[in-house]
Amino acid sequence: MKKLFILILTTTLYFSLNAQELMKIGDVFNFNIGDEFQFVTTGTTVSGGNIPPNADRISIIGKYYSTGQDTLFFIQYHNSYNSELVFGGEPHLEYHFWTETDTVLYSNLDSSIFYFDAGFQLNQYIIHSSELCDSLINGCSYSVGPGFENDNIINEYGKGLGHSYSYFYSGQGHYYTHHKLFYYKKGDFSCGSPDLTTVGIIEPLEEIADFFIYPNPVKSTVNLQNISSQDNFQCSLLNPMGQSIMTMELRGKTNRINVNQLSRGTYYLNLKTDKKTTTLKLIKE
Repeated sequence: MKKLFILILTTTLYFSLNAQELMKIGDVFNFNIGDEFQFVTTGTTVSGGNIPPNADRISIIGKYYSTGQDTLFFIQYHNSYNSELVFGGEPHLEYHFWTETDTVLYSNLDSSIFYFDAGFQLNQYIIHSSELCDSLINGCSYSVGPGFENDNIINEYGKGLGHSYSYFYSGQGHYYTHHKLFYYKKGDFSCGSPDLTTVGIIEPLEEIADFFIYPNPVKSTVNLQNISSQDNFQCSLLNPMGQSIMTMELRGKTNRINVNQLSRGTYYLNLKTDKKTTTLKLIKE
């Protein structure tokens, strides 16, 4: 019992000492009217494709405290966009622009960021980010799950920058996303290059994607959509060890591949045209 008490006390002191080194919630979410923040989300989708270009461009247009001065409210204006793959006619990226005003709030401003995100209880670090102009960053990186194919999570918070970065990897679904601050402006100081994309853009796919598969995960038959400029291509199905278990010559824009005989697990489609090779992850249910 004494050893257990000492262990609990030591653990408590460890977290308490580390919590004191971290920033306060009010230091992290210290915005002013006129501040600007721009985020991009990258990664892969559940179906195995890449997330198309997007940007969330935020301006702080209002700020006020609650009556008790313990909660801070910010009014945000979003002038943002996302895009989607369009296969009708010549394949291209089509951009969708949107605007919105919302309000976010933060309480317990004098408390440590340790208490804002439970991830700090599992693992924490303090750095200065060169990508964000030497900004002070408090981060937590950890995994959760059954112990086999865990989810991996990273959250970072910047001084005066809010939640500046997040990463999520699904151990079960094998997809991941990055949500990243790439530009900010506070007062007269700015960091990074702003995204100036405007309305009316339709962008040819070209190097963005050559092939798209669905459904993914798949039970019996996967559809392979060819959006490259090449009509003929070679397709190899690889097992989890990277060994080829099936090779075929395909042509045309749409092909169906029967994978009913495969065991459950993760496989790869290696697709080769005259110009380049593309590898797609395929999950068999």
